[in-house]
Amino acid sequence: MLSDIIDIPSGSLISLVGAGGKTTTMYTLAAELAAKSMRVVTTTTTNLYVPRQSETDTLIISAETPTLLEMVNFAWKQYQHITVAAKAIGEGKINGLQLDQPYELLIRSGADVVIVEADGARRSMIKAPAEHEPVVPPQTNIALLLMSAEVMNQPLGAEIAHRPERIAAVLAINLGDVLTPRHVARLMTNEQGAMKSIPETANVYLLLTHVTEKNTAMTREVAELVQSSGKGIRVLCSTHPGQWSKAP
Repeated sequence: MLSDIIDIPSGSLISLVGAGGKTTTMYTLAAELAAKSMRVVTTTTTNLYVPRQSETDTLIISAETPTLLEMVNFAWKQYQHITVAAKAIGEGKINGLQLDQPYELLIRSGADVVIVEADGARRSMIKAPAEHEPVVPPQTNIALLLMSAEVMNQPLGAEIAHRPERIAAVLAINLGDVLTPRHVARLMTNEQGAMKSIPETANVYLLLTHVTEKNTAMTREVAELVQSSGKGIRVLCSTHPGQWSKAP
């Protein structure tokens, strides 16, 4: 379990950015922590699909901080994992909180941990952020950068990437160029790539999802390059949702 590998004490504000499994990882991690008797809030600073019943204990919607705090504090009497959002916006989606609200929830709602999906990727496997992205609370003390290992050895384009033109610009390559492990490692460690808006004091982990026998060697190369970059990023790998291991 991810919570067995990463030290997540009470008082953690966790932000997830990137692509390739943020929502699944957020809810799976929340369930792990709730099973350890921690009170967990999940939320977003962008947009999110309305969670399924299997993903959270309850959903609270309010744009006003005092109302949110009152409702969440009351909900702990019955629930261990609460998802919060500002409003419903149609098409099965909910709109996230303002940048300061996740920290307010952490310190004033009785939550042990707040987990924030702080980026959007439209279900792509890799991305580079636009100017207004990601929306990471500055008090974040654990940052999880996500990317699908399935992008490696594939041509850069909209089929695999969200904002492929931004990836091309950050890496100084062309659309259609094949993404190598070296390209991926550079993007994951770049201040205009996966590290954009990540607080300097945060503990940072790169989570590589969809690792298979076919891409294991390339995944290992990415991990070696990232962990030797001097950025202090630790790398974890997943072959199936919820199953994590330290990079070889």
